[in-house]
Amino acid sequence: MEKKDKFNFAAIFSICAVMFSAYVGPGFASGTQTVSYFSNKGWIGVFLGPAIAALLCFVFNLLLFEINRIYKPNTYREAYNTIYRPKGLQLFFGTFKEIQVVVVILIALSAQISTTASLLDQLFGLPRIIGSVGFCGAVLLLALWGAGLLRKAGTILGIAILLICGYVAVICIGNAAPAAMEYLHSGASYADYGFSGPQAWFSMLMIVVFFMNGYEACVPASLGIIKTRKDVFAESLITALLCGLSTMIFTFIFAAGMPDVLTEEIPTIWAINTLSDAGWISKVLYAVFAVAAMLSSSVAFIFTVCNRFEPVIEKVWKKSSGLTRKFAIAMVFIIICTFGSSFGLLNIIKYGYGTFTTIVGPVMLLPLIISVPYRLWKDRKDGIIDDNYNLKTLDR
Repeated sequence: MEKKDKFNFAAIFSICAVMFSAYVGPGFASGTQTVSYFSNKGWIGVFLGPAIAALLCFVFNLLLFEINRIYKPNTYREAYNTIYRPKGLQLFFGTFKEIQVVVVILIALSAQISTTASLLDQLFGLPRIIGSVGFCGAVLLLALWGAGLLRKAGTILGIAILLICGYVAVICIGNAAPAAMEYLHSGASYADYGFSGPQAWFSMLMIVVFFMNGYEACVPASLGIIKTRKDVFAESLITALLCGLSTMIFTFIFAAGMPDVLTEEIPTIWAINTLSDAGWISKVLYAVFAVAAMLSSSVAFIFTVCNRFEPVIEKVWKKSSGLTRKFAIAMVFIIICTFGSSFGLLNIIKYGYGTFTTIVGPVMLLPLIISVPYRLWKDRKDGIIDDNYNLKTLDR
């Protein structure tokens, strides 16, 4: 008699935590990303925009983690090669995915190094060079430890981020509520901020690219964790709720400062200073929140490139150990991003993030709505998967 896989909530949540942690980077921690994608879209950007983006996140998680469950790819490249079987499509989507991963890591890690060093300097007087070196060292150590530690670190940091996020909400939402509700009832429109309807909705919904930032790291990390369709549903729902609700908390808080909050460099600091009376304790907790956010997403990104490119480097550097190859890959990315951090957080988010989501969303995510159901239907028809959508044979 075949033994049924038991539902393991803690293991599933560890994957969700990695997904959420990868989203909560410097843009979210500072509030700049949330303001840029939602607050300048009028009243629909407070709740409606984040809710629909979370729904898209749920759908894309269902599609991609179902691929993980059935075919058990070891890397994101294998996952996309499973979805797109023709060689031409594999070359296009695989190559685009490789470029996407490298670009997002260069953009995000540069922003994280810059923000962490600046934050520690401003709040604690720690020299930027020490803050940068310490942060990069922590990222390197956690990323090289492997998938097991990634899940544990993601879970711990994810819980810490949720707690601090909740704390900021508690100390700010009460004071923010009157002005935020007034803003919601004012009927402020995206047109007031220079957007057309299609532009506003496209901008808000493409933040799903960042909601899905952790998927590449979760391909190997979810092996042996995502076993059933119930697991896939639970992971998808929890991830979507974490990303969507955390975003709504801050869109509501920032609504209290509209439109002046649009000019704030660090909207979250504005909220703490303006909407709470907790003083230095709030600022210290915010520093913990921000550094944890940056550390967790950086670890997921570096783990991703190490896992992907280590086998490629092995073909050339045959006498080296796996740890040595991963260390070399991680160091190359960290050094490049340290130089990139000199551009500053606001410029990176304004120019880098906006362009990135505008291109990646339509090219890599939207086609999955058709291509994944087609792949499952075709493989079931061809006898590669059975009627319960479990793998029988894989003949690529």
